[in-house]
Parts: sequence; C-alpha cells; structure tokens
Amino acid sequence: MKKQPNKWLVLSGLAFQIGVLMFLMTELGSWIEIKILSQNKLPTLICALIGLFIVIYLIKKQSKNL
Repeated sequence: MKKQPNKWLVLSGLAFQIGVLMFLMTELGSWIEIKILSQNKLPTLICALIGLFIVIYLIKKQSKNL
C-alpha cells in the first residue's frame, strides 16, 4: 500500500511554489519592460497573468492528489 503524503506538507509546498512563480513572472515582466524600453506596465501585467494561469493549473493538479 502506498503511503499518502501529509496534506499540510503538500499545501505548504504549493504555497511556496505559488510565491516563487509569481515573483519570477513579475520580475520577467519588469526585465522585458527594461529591454524594450516600454513606457507602460503591459509586459509585467501579461507575465503576471500567465503566472496566474500556471498557478491555477498547479492548484487543480495538486488538489486531485489530496
């Protein structure tokens, strides 16, 4: 019989992944703004939205395992 992982451990790991992913995506957007000399925050917004969709996917994937 396969031992199930602790739910608190899985959820705390997911919270860490979400935080790191959103930080990296917003930093990527800021880097793109600097590279293309953008006057607006559109690259950061787009990268943050992509990160949000990835986060939603991760939550759905992890919730199936609980």
